[in-house]
Amino acid sequence: MDSAVKTNSVLLSSNVVEGLRHLGTMETETSRKLILNTIKLTLHPQATLQPIPEIYATNSSKAKQSEYAVCSLFTLATKHCLSEFEFRQLLEDIEGLTSPIIEELVKAYIENKKSLILRHLQIGHSFPHVTDLQWRIVADVKSSTSEKSSGEPGFYINMGRYKQNSDGERETIVEFVCNTEELQLLINKLKEIERHCEKWSSDSS
Repeated sequence: MDSAVKTNSVLLSSNVVEGLRHLGTMETETSRKLILNTIKLTLHPQATLQPIPEIYATNSSKAKQSEYAVCSLFTLATKHCLSEFEFRQLLEDIEGLTSPIIEELVKAYIENKKSLILRHLQIGHSFPHVTDLQWRIVADVKSSTSEKSSGEPGFYINMGRYKQNSDGERETIVEFVCNTEELQLLINKLKEIERHCEKWSSDSS
């Protein structure tokens, strides 16, 4: 069984090591396509890529393990912000990994490092940021099932944010409807938050 490889606190499991070695059993061009496809799918999970039958022609299970290995390798390397030298050293410590494969992996890492780091920052759970609020008044009017209107206005509230680097594209975070009393309670809660923030700022200064 293949052993794990550890360099500069980056630990590659035996499955990853074996998957990277499998790249050397393919044609160099096929390995290169597999590496680039894996990166593209990592950066753009919804993307549709042209099928490359030759990747799976010989041994599909090994090819899939290689895809997993490449994805894991770049994920760990970007997580630890490895330099080109550190990344190359990690690969050279893998016994049996061929020089052409090392060069392809190093080249792909350097060319896509920034994009991969940004992509990984988007993964995970965090609370949404609300930076914009839109509202409108909705009225209770007569309908075919009701002859009377309550006359009570309602408020439609839409909280959202403007996406960065998206030419002003807006994203809705939450939307809801409330009556006058509920709206006033919400405003009072927001004012309470504001008072606590002001108090905290004055105490900290």
